[in-house]
Amino acid sequence: KFIENDWKRGGEYEGVYMSLATIHESQMKSTLQHARTEDNYAPTMAQIEQVSAEKGGASLIAAGFLIEGRLTHAKLAYLEYLGFGLQLLDDLQDVREDMKNNHRTIFTQTLAEGQPLDAPTARLIQYCYCAPAYAKFSDDQRTVSDRKTGVTLAHYVRVSMMMFSVVLVLEAASRLKEYYSKDFYRELSSLSPLTFSDLKKVRVEETIWSIVRNQWF
Repeated sequence: KFIENDWKRGGEYEGVYMSLATIHESQMKSTLQHARTEDNYAPTMAQIEQVSAEKGGASLIAAGFLIEGRLTHAKLAYLEYLGFGLQLLDDLQDVREDMKNNHRTIFTQTLAEGQPLDAPTARLIQYCYCAPAYAKFSDDQRTVSDRKTGVTLAHYVRVSMMMFSVVLVLEAASRLKEYYSKDFYRELSSLSPLTFSDLKKVRVEETIWSIVRNQWF
């Protein structure tokens, strides 16, 4: 009802309701990620990748529709890309809990297959640096931060968010030493702005959210 007060059903805002339905559908599909010992069911990596991409993309697309009512194709693609990346980050942060619950993500499936988390973690960092993560949008209605280039404040915020995501990947990895090869873990720690021992104590995400809550609420 509250959503309908902002965006009327049908017509130009139908995307709002389609995106919410897509979230529900993707959440239903996520049950496929639960391995079951009673009937020896285990999802394949291909299934896990598809469900993770759909679930992450759907969540952020729905958020975009709820904020703006309508989205361009470019923003849809960007939010889908970013949503998958954030889903992977969340999965990396939840590795231990997911292992206990037999919940298969790209990371826990890798471990179930007897492999360290080196490759999927490296791919996640690369994912954060790929071109779509730094997309610019012609309809950004924001203050122009750089008059020479026309880059908006919104674009700078998006770039900063991706850089922050890499820090969160490093923070999550710092707590999962036993799941990485020694060489890869050492290389990751050398890339961190803080030593891994310090990064574990800082709890970056919790600290940032605490600041946000204090400022906004």
